[in-house]
Amino acid sequence: MKKIFVWVILTIWIALIILNILVPKKDFSEMENRYLSKLPYFTMERLISGRYMMEMDDFINDTFVFRDNWVRAKSTIEFILGKRENNGVFIGDNVLIENVAPKDTELLKYNIEGIKNFSKTYNVPVYFMLIPSAGEINKSKLPLFASSFDQKAFIDNVYEQMGDKVLTINIYDTLMANKDEYIYYRTDHHWTADGAYISYVEVCNALGIKAREYSELGIQQVSDSFYGTLYSKSGFRFISPDIMKAPKTGEVEGFFVWKGQGYVTYPDIYFSEYLQKKDKYSYFLGTNEPIVNIKTKANTDKKLLVFKDSYAHSFIPYLLGDYSEITLMDLRYINEDIDQVINVNDYSQVLFMYSIDVFMNTNNTAKLR
Repeated sequence: MKKIFVWVILTIWIALIILNILVPKKDFSEMENRYLSKLPYFTMERLISGRYMMEMDDFINDTFVFRDNWVRAKSTIEFILGKRENNGVFIGDNVLIENVAPKDTELLKYNIEGIKNFSKTYNVPVYFMLIPSAGEINKSKLPLFASSFDQKAFIDNVYEQMGDKVLTINIYDTLMANKDEYIYYRTDHHWTADGAYISYVEVCNALGIKAREYSELGIQQVSDSFYGTLYSKSGFRFISPDIMKAPKTGEVEGFFVWKGQGYVTYPDIYFSEYLQKKDKYSYFLGTNEPIVNIKTKANTDKKLLVFKDSYAHSFIPYLLGDYSEITLMDLRYINEDIDQVINVNDYSQVLFMYSIDVFMNTNNTAKLR
């Protein structure tokens, strides 16, 4: 009996090795929405330093045959055994919530300094809002004993450091007041169209704009089968899909995306082809790009400059009737001096809007110091 068991395991092991050699390797994982590790090149120097083996380990982990099925099986078994967190994602009652926490205090300090320096450099009204994560607003949905840091205190502290030149926007209270509504996706780290809308109302109050009523915006469902980043990252596969909604457009004259050598023009701000893919959130304004410019049909001469992360993608469509032009900049993908790529003084107002995780843990507004 023992010999049979050994032979079975050996046969499976050999079969997997052969399959790993024969099965073509993918460059991109649609499930995880990322490029997979490539086969590293070999040199004695890289081998001795340990870098080659680390990259080889990443390559094997990324390209192992039936990888998605193994990840699903592992997560399911761990869930049955009582584990409620995987790869930085908590699982609650039919919901996935990212474990957001600060990692680099120096980087945070530099990001704060960047906004303050910007506000002193340009004679344009500057507004700033930090977007709390679902882990803060939906604390009651976290599994027992799940840890989370106090995002309200964090936001208050950051706002206090901004000084008089930066006008801060409080959306925390309105999101918390609507915490029982569907304002964050179940399987993704972004807010929903409804979460973006109630924040839009607060932003309009700050910017001196009359917010349009929800019923005026023609908000409609565009998908009922959205599985987002947390679904991919966690390995938990028994969560219901999300519903995606979006306001109608019709106020756009041109949508221009900077591609390094120049702008590429698109007919609409919505990319319907992504609704047939795993990365459905890219329906909103497409994928992350360094600079995006939107010309609208709004009867106004006001222009808005927005420094942002991807939370802005489902938020900006609400503002199309209020500005003749909106420019979005993602500083994570811009390494030039800002004056080389844009004239800030052309704009009526500047809005910095960041999810709390991106603002804490990525190099973005620090580039404006």
